[in-house]
Amino acid sequence: MDINYLQKLKEQQRIKTVNFIEAGHSPIVIEVEYLHQGEVVKALLKDEEGIVTAYNHLKEGYDVCLKAGIHSANLIQIETDEEVCRSSLSYYRVCELP
Repeated sequence: MDINYLQKLKEQQRIKTVNFIEAGHSPIVIEVEYLHQGEVVKALLKDEEGIVTAYNHLKEGYDVCLKAGIHSANLIQIETDEEVCRSSLSYYRVCELP
């Protein structure tokens, strides 16, 4: 999904949730949950070449969302020690952005 498709989904009011996902000290990726043919599907934001776009800090990702007309998102931080220690389930901390 690229920024143009994200804007189109916003205009059509098909976006359910936008998540900023951060694992440890890795760059942030943006996951969008949206309605497609009556089902909720997930996709990562990609550039025009189809490569997942990564952001070094929240402001970069938030600016992209603002450009598409999106004013709220969830921040999902995956604790790196939990990735290593747990085999089946990790704790996700979800925060709403302003």
